[in-house]
Amino acid sequence: MKLKQVRVAHLEKFIDRWIEEQMMPGAVLAIVTKDDVLYQKAFGTAHSKEKIPMSTDTIFDLASLTKVCATTPAILHLIESGSIDLNDRVSRILPFFNSNEITIKHLLTHTSGLPASLNFHRKKYTTEEAVKDIANLFKSVELDEKVIYSDLNFILLGYIVEVLSSKNLADYCRETIYGPLGMNETFFNPDDKYKKRIAATEYREHLKDYQWGSVHDENADAFGGVSGHAGLFSTVGDLTKYVQCLLNLGRYEGKEVLSPPVLEAAFKNYSKELGTYRGLGWQLVDEDFSPVGHIFPQDSIGHTGFTGTSLWFNPRLGFGVILLTNRVHYGRDTDIIRFRRILHTLAATALETGGQVPRPTSDN
Repeated sequence: MKLKQVRVAHLEKFIDRWIEEQMMPGAVLAIVTKDDVLYQKAFGTAHSKEKIPMSTDTIFDLASLTKVCATTPAILHLIESGSIDLNDRVSRILPFFNSNEITIKHLLTHTSGLPASLNFHRKKYTTEEAVKDIANLFKSVELDEKVIYSDLNFILLGYIVEVLSSKNLADYCRETIYGPLGMNETFFNPDDKYKKRIAATEYREHLKDYQWGSVHDENADAFGGVSGHAGLFSTVGDLTKYVQCLLNLGRYEGKEVLSPPVLEAAFKNYSKELGTYRGLGWQLVDEDFSPVGHIFPQDSIGHTGFTGTSLWFNPRLGFGVILLTNRVHYGRDTDIIRFRRILHTLAATALETGGQVPRPTSDN
C-alpha cells in the first residue's frame, strides 16, 4: 500500500486552511498500515498563546478515545482471562445495582438506556459516589431500545475494571496493554515535566488561562483525572503501535497482547437493528451518521474524542488513520464533524489500496 502524493497535497492544504481560519490551532495526522507508517506530519501550534509548534511528539488529551484505548481493551483483557463474560450482569459484580438485567454487553454497546452524561463534577462526586448514583437510574431505563452514546456506561466499566482487578484503571492498562506495546507516553494525569509537550485545550474562565496539562473533561477531572470515559493522554507514535496491534488482530512485534477471537468479537455489529452501529466499545460506520463520511471504507472501525481526536482503521484493507487535534482551543463551536468527514474522504482518495473495493455498509 502506498500514497498518491498529489492527493496528499490536497489533504495537507485542507488541514492548513482550517488552521488559518482558526477552526483549530494545530493537528497531527498519521496514516499507518499493519507494519509501516505511510504518513505522519504535524501542523500548526500546540498552544496559540505560547506559540509552541505542534510536533509528532506532542501529547494530546484523547477525551473519549479513552473509551477504546483504555477501558475497552481492559475489559477485553478481563474477558480473555476468564474474569468476566459479556453476558455477566453488572449486579453480579456490583451488588448495589438496582437492575438485574443490565449486562457488560449493554454497557459496551451503549444499549443500556442510560443518558449521555450527568454533571457529577458540580456535586464534587468521587467515582464511587457517581457509580452509586448511576445505579439508581436503572429503575427507569429501558434496555436494548436504542443506542444512546453515554459516558455513564464507560464510567461504570472503568469502575468494574478496578473492582475485578483490584487495581487502578491506569495501572491495569499500563500492565496489560501499554507496557507490552511499548506505549511509554500513554498515561492518565501526565507529570508536570510533560507540560510543554502537551497540546493545550480550552480556555477556562476560572483558570484565566487555557487548560494545559490536565484533563479537559470536567467529570474525569472531578474523579482525579482517571475515569473509564475520559482522561487518557497519548502521542501519535504510541497510538500507531495500538492501531497496528488492532490491525494485526492483537499481535505486535511477535507478542499477542489481545487474542484474535476477542478482537473479532469486539469488531462485530451488535446494534444493527437499532440503526446506529456499535461494536464492543467501538463505533462502526452506519448509513445515517458517520464521522468518516461516505467515501472512506464503510466497513471501518473507530472512535472519536471531544477534544478533536479520532482513530479509524480497516482490518480488511490493513490501514488506519489517526487524527489528533486540540480543536476546542478556540471554543467548542468548531465544525469538527464536517472536518473529520472531509479529512477521511481525502485520506481515502490518497490511498492506493490495490484495487480492493470497500464493502457496502449493509455488510457491517
